[in-house]
Amino acid sequence: MKIIYIFPPLGHAGTQVRSMPLMPPVLEYLAGLTTSIRPDAEIRLINANVEEFSVDDLSADIVGISILTHQSSWAYRTADRLRLRGVKVMLGGPHPTVLPDEARLHADSVVVGEAESVLAKVLDDVERGELQPFYHGELLPVDGAPFPRRDLAPGYVFRSFFTSRGCPYDCKFCATPELHGSRMRYRPIGEVVKELSSCNHKMWFCTDADSWGPDVPRYTALFREMATSLSGIRWVGETSIASVQHQAGEEMLKWAHRSGLMQVWIGWESFSEATLKEYGATPKMLYEREEALKKIRGNGIDVVLFIMLGSKNESLDEYRRVLDMCDRLAMTPHPVMVVPYPGTAMHQELKDDTLHFGEWDYYDGMHSVLRQQGGDNRAHEEALKQLWIDSFTWPRILKRLKALPFKGFPNAHVASGIVQAALRNAFREYVGRKQ
Repeated sequence: MKIIYIFPPLGHAGTQVRSMPLMPPVLEYLAGLTTSIRPDAEIRLINANVEEFSVDDLSADIVGISILTHQSSWAYRTADRLRLRGVKVMLGGPHPTVLPDEARLHADSVVVGEAESVLAKVLDDVERGELQPFYHGELLPVDGAPFPRRDLAPGYVFRSFFTSRGCPYDCKFCATPELHGSRMRYRPIGEVVKELSSCNHKMWFCTDADSWGPDVPRYTALFREMATSLSGIRWVGETSIASVQHQAGEEMLKWAHRSGLMQVWIGWESFSEATLKEYGATPKMLYEREEALKKIRGNGIDVVLFIMLGSKNESLDEYRRVLDMCDRLAMTPHPVMVVPYPGTAMHQELKDDTLHFGEWDYYDGMHSVLRQQGGDNRAHEEALKQLWIDSFTWPRILKRLKALPFKGFPNAHVASGIVQAALRNAFREYVGRKQ
């Protein structure tokens, strides 16, 4: 059986983001899951951000496309072209999971939810020519998760791993509880270590929704085992700050650093307390947020602040405030527009205040889609563009590198340099295409 898995372009309206240093995790994982079910399957992975290919030349028993919301237009066009030639197409991922009927208009089959419980049946049905319109995945324990196939797409700086699924928080802008459940599911620590040791790669990205929470003792034990059993690996992860404020947070940070953690991407969301409350994000913030950042940096771990702007009727002054605060903290911002994605509470709550509702190309984090006072959404988009330009000048990048503590040298400095350069290049790609 020949299977092709595709990850669509990440840019606006299907444009490529060629500077991404990470192989899309879903591709390698689907390849590993497929191999565990069908060891003799011929598998091709296509990251459409970097690989040039002709849709009309693709041939397979089935083509699977995993879709984020803003990728859906490109994915649907591609699926339609494939199906016109008689190629079977299955769609899955976050967007088809929350809008399966929409996705079904462009697919022979839609995988709703996680694939582990249904992929074997999907492949059997493909072989029999009896593909069903929908397959509904269950939220299974993640014990015994297959190892990703990392041999099919060489050349990436970072490879990915995961240690948990789910999120206990209820932020209005996030679909993770809808997609993966609000109850945490943890992989056994020994399995995580075994996976990382099975590959000679040294640079990793952890795809957990929160790479060190909310179970602080569990993550401390994980980091201790990684530090003890794995030699020379370096990694980056996405996190919140609540675990840092735990009474055992310092011990956790100590072992996180020793395990090779170079950098964390923190869901900071906003510098405005009122906006955090509006987003429903205060429970994961707790208190003394800046002190928590100092603790992380003090343990030799670099920080990127993921910040959302463009909430309903937000002042344009907030963009400058973000730049000033990040300058003061000497931390890298990753600013985006807040997006009311399908599957989130915000999607329905703000439906009447959403511009381009259902026009998924605009849900890319660079367009202002929530109604602004005076209707000046374009001014917000220009303000975000200027924030990116100002944030990633070489003097600011160098200032952040110099501000990193010596305890993090050289790993945190390497990660910071790679990530800041990648963000700078990705934005320059975006601006270049818009001009």
